[in-house]
Amino acid sequence: MNLDKLFAWVVGLVLVFAASGRLDVLQNWIWKAQAKVIYESRSSNWGSPRFFSTDSVSSQAKLPIKK
Repeated sequence: MNLDKLFAWVVGLVLVFAASGRLDVLQNWIWKAQAKVIYESRSSNWGSPRFFSTDSVSSQAKLPIKK
C-alpha cells in the first residue's frame, strides 16, 4: 500500500469519526497506539550489543603466551 492510498484511508476514517461526533474515541485510540509504540521501542527490547558471550571472550584472553 503506497502513501496515497494510506492517506485516503486516514482521511476517510477521520471524516467518519468526525461525522459521528466521536473524535474523542479516535484520539484516545491514537494515544494508546502511540504509547504502545513508545513502550515497545524501549532499549531493553533491543537485545544485547555483545556478539560473543563473556565466557568465550574471557577464555580467549587467557591463552598462554609463547616465549
